[in-house]
Amino acid sequence: MNPEEIMDILFVLINEVSVMVTVIAVVVSSVNHFKEVVIDKRFTYKNQIVMILIFGSFSIFGNYSGIELPSGAIANIRDIGPLVAGLVGGPVIGLGAGLIGGLNRFYGGGFTALPCSVATISAGLIGGLIYQYKKKEFIGAYKATIIAAIVELYHMGITLILAKPFDLALETVKIVIIPMTLSNALG
Repeated sequence: MNPEEIMDILFVLINEVSVMVTVIAVVVSSVNHFKEVVIDKRFTYKNQIVMILIFGSFSIFGNYSGIELPSGAIANIRDIGPLVAGLVGGPVIGLGAGLIGGLNRFYGGGFTALPCSVATISAGLIGGLIYQYKKKEFIGAYKATIIAAIVELYHMGITLILAKPFDLALETVKIVIIPMTLSNALG
């Protein structure tokens, strides 16, 4: 792919991020479970299930709104949902959302199904562990942006390690590393 095509992927993914951020803002302002978890720190079973389902849905949206490449891999923003779930709700919510997004990706098939599903599940768990480490406080937008970029670079590394054939994985990573890292970090 040439640089123009890579930029096209970036612009589509950033557009999808803007849609997701808008939907998250609407949901956060209208669903009481967010306030109870994020502000009041009330982690009832029901609140956690609702948060897992919502952020898991964001992950599925991030997958299906992605761009399928000639290799069959998908340039996407799937990891945003689980990562944010973990960062604002802890490891149970992050891991739950990651499992929803990761399993959805795994059953979508393709040569990147395993590494991409592992990366999505890991994104939720990483966000949740950071939440625990920071004593249940949100780390702020700047640090969340840095963490999202690091998680995407981890995603690329997992893809190179687990996807076969390696040559196809490397070519795919070369195409998506900039658009996915930037768009997921901006999300």
